[in-house]
Amino acid sequence: MSDRHRLVPASEPAAEPACRLTPEDGRNRQTDTDKLFAQLAEQRQTAEGNEFIFRGDPETLWNEVSTFVDEEAQCCPFFTFEQVEQPEGVLLRVSGKASGATSEG
Repeated sequence: MSDRHRLVPASEPAAEPACRLTPEDGRNRQTDTDKLFAQLAEQRQTAEGNEFIFRGDPETLWNEVSTFVDEEAQCCPFFTFEQVEQPEGVLLRVSGKASGATSEG
């Protein structure tokens, strides 16, 4: 295992938290998104946002999560994405506006 780690910072962290995906784009991505999330083993909320743990072949999952992150970063530029390779899959962290995290101050 190569212990890969990838961070994709929010390109527009102050943007309004509304997805920019068109209905057609959403339909085009649905099959791949369904396939990826069928491998979701655990989801948890953290102080920073949400974590998604996918279980399966790490190499295949790495590529699928990378594609998902690349597409999501375009339509939801207010999120930061972090993916970490694990022995039995991939961990995806999503943080930023509307990620489920709250901040006080």
